[in-house]
Parts: sequence; C-alpha cells; structure tokens
Amino acid sequence: MLAGYLDLARSLRLDGLALLRSAGLSRLDLSNPDTLIPAAGVTELLERSAEATGLQDFGLRLARLHSMADIGPVGLLVREEPTVRDAIQVAARYLQLHSSSLALRLDEEGKASVLRVRYLLTSAGRTRQATELVVGTVFRTLSLLVGHALNPEAICLSHPAPTAPTIHAAFFKAQIQFDSGFNGFILHASDLAAPIRTSEMAMPRYIKHYVEEIVAQPVVTFDATVRRTVFALLPTGQCRSATVAKQLGVNRKTMYARLSAEGETFSSILGEVRVELARRHIRTGRKSLTDTAQLLGFSGLATFSRWFRDEFGVSASGWRKQQQQRQSGHSPAGADAFDSPLAMD
Repeated sequence: MLAGYLDLARSLRLDGLALLRSAGLSRLDLSNPDTLIPAAGVTELLERSAEATGLQDFGLRLARLHSMADIGPVGLLVREEPTVRDAIQVAARYLQLHSSSLALRLDEEGKASVLRVRYLLTSAGRTRQATELVVGTVFRTLSLLVGHALNPEAICLSHPAPTAPTIHAAFFKAQIQFDSGFNGFILHASDLAAPIRTSEMAMPRYIKHYVEEIVAQPVVTFDATVRRTVFALLPTGQCRSATVAKQLGVNRKTMYARLSAEGETFSSILGEVRVELARRHIRTGRKSLTDTAQLLGFSGLATFSRWFRDEFGVSASGWRKQQQQRQSGHSPAGADAFDSPLAMD
C-alpha cells in the first residue's frame, strides 16, 4: 500500500517520517513490502498527507508510482494467467487471504461487467485517499498486465468529485463517475478477454507451486471475514446473523463461538460497520437520510434515527451540520473529540 510513499512525500516537500509517526506508523513499517501494518494507520497517513499538501489526489499520485513488484507474490501469480478475467479472479481469491481491508468482486452481466474494489476499514469515515490508492493500483496493475492503458467504460468512485484540478483524467483516461454507488470499474467484455502479455513467460512449475503455497497462507482472522461479509450484505437488507453464517459455510452457533474466541460478537461487528458507513455517507451530504438508512440495513428512517442518536448522542442531521462546520473551519466546541475514531468505543 505504501510503496513509494517517502519518495512522493519528499518530492512534495513533506516530512514523511513525521507524518508516519503522527499516524502511528514508523519507517520500519515500510522496510519490508510483506510486512502487515495497520490499515487504520495507512488511511490516516494518506488523509493527513493530502491535507498537508492541499492535493485532493494524493492517493492517486501514490498509485501512479506502483509497479507489479509492489504487489508481491500475488503479482507473480496474476502474470501467469491468460486473460484479464483470469487475473482478476486469481487476485480476488488470494487477496482475501492476506488483507482484512481489501476485496475484489467481479460481476459479469452481458456485455458490461462490474469490478468492485472494496476498502473494508472501520475508520472515522475518511477513506477518500486510501480508496483512490487501491482503485488506482488495481487500474495500473491491469494496464501493466495487458501492456497498455485499460479502457473501461467508466471508473466509479463513491466519494464526491474534487473541487480543484487533479490528475484523475490524465491517470485513468476514461469517464469518471463520482458519487457512484460503488468503487471500481465498469468493464467491456473485450477488457476482460484481453490477453496477459506476460503469460507466455511461464515460470517453472515447481516455482509456481512454491509461490502459491506462500500466497495461500491465510493471515486474516475470522472476525475480519465476518466484518467483510457484513460490509457486503448490509446494503442488500439481508444482513442477518444466520445469512452471514451461511455465506461463511458455518452455522450460526459455530460463528458465535469463533467470534467469542476472538473477543468479538456479531452485534459488535454489525454496530462498528454501521457506524463506519453512517460516517461515510452522512459526512458528504450527498445521500438522503432515508437512502442512508436503507444502505445501513434499517427497515425505515425512524429506526435508523433512533439508532444514530443512541450511537452518536445527536441526530444525524445535527451531526452532519457539525461536520460541515468543522470542514469550513468553524468547528463547534468539542467537535474534534466527538469526531475521533475513539468516539465509537
């Protein structure tokens, strides 16, 4: 995720090391590309870097620096696949074993298909830069695989359009849909069928087997898998414990027991995800409260409103107003503490 960060910070005259420390990270976290580091720290680092530079496309600028080498063993495996479709399917299968915060999903629907890129982090609702870093890295990786810039029908980003000039158009060279219902791409059938130019340079079978063994070592905990599933099911209105357990191939009792062993409950995870999504949707003011209630899996606005007041200590409209005042530099007393990620605890 952070490959090239210090170089980018240096080119923009940022004190990258100080920003790393402020986000709870250190230089040692960047010394080994296979080291697992806190996703929350990465998200905060990118947001603070964007604020320090005044660049709304900081995450995308970092994605521009990424190469195939930066995605590790998974990069070796996707190079072996014959087409973009196959490469995406392999990446989706192995990425979910290594990160609790990243997920790919390809839905093929006739001539146009949707590749969803999910960043499943419980944060303070500020994920613009991390989302664009992930979406940009996927785009750049697929482009490198086929040997030319991918030509999707549209790039979809769920956050609002930037308010200042950015590199979005030059980077993607495709239609960009901001305020979209998902993050990712609308792809043509020809995009998915495009051949991988490196697939003919097949690695010896024993090396490929070794790489697959390394990549297949799961590091994601069960509670992270449940959280990933809750993120996916909430907008459908079908996010019940029995449904989640069925998706994971276990019964509800087993799911509860495994979560308990990790110090979690289904209710606590459901609450955390709802708080995160509420922050993301309400902060921007782009979706109505009724739409937000539906996206969070509530049966109606009244139920959502009672839940929101219980969680945040204020109405949803009042919280949105506080965020708008804070962003405009007129933060009411106590707003910083109120908006802290610790406010969920």
